[in-house]
Amino acid sequence: MQDLAGKHIVLGLTGGIACYKAAELCRGLIKAGATVQVVMTEAAEQFITPVTMQALSNRTVYGSQWDARESNNMPHINLSREADAILIAPCSADFMAKLLHGRADELLSLMCLARPIAEVPLLIAPAMNREMWAHPATQRNMMQLQADGAAILGVGSGFQACGETGDGRMLEPAELLEDV
Repeated sequence: MQDLAGKHIVLGLTGGIACYKAAELCRGLIKAGATVQVVMTEAAEQFITPVTMQALSNRTVYGSQWDARESNNMPHINLSREADAILIAPCSADFMAKLLHGRADELLSLMCLARPIAEVPLLIAPAMNREMWAHPATQRNMMQLQADGAAILGVGSGFQACGETGDGRMLEPAELLEDV
């Protein structure tokens, strides 16, 4: 595990069963010395609650671009400027496609688009069914995201929530911590 003392990591969660792993990842980042700001999509909130992530990060969780806590009502700018890195774990196939096309229709995608590219790396931990992972569109999206400067942290292989076995699982939190 790297020493992340003094680093500010935005941990973005998108919709997928692998959100349960984000809780352990959040704890690991904090143990490594990082400050963790959690940002969740609406779909992520169907798998794990903001209350859980707030308790683990000891910070208010953001989920909406329209959150009135920011005095200038620009959380996508403020949060991306404060970050040393944005880690999206889990990152769904849909969110990867959204990033690739520059779609920015909710807080997390807005932050990714608004981040200073040269200063704030974007780390992506994909998580999806094996067929979704193997699909040519997903593979194209992954390659183009890498060409655009995002770091794809890879996927694990094994038993999946759908009952199938194969590639596409989000890496385990300990593996992701080695790559942050």
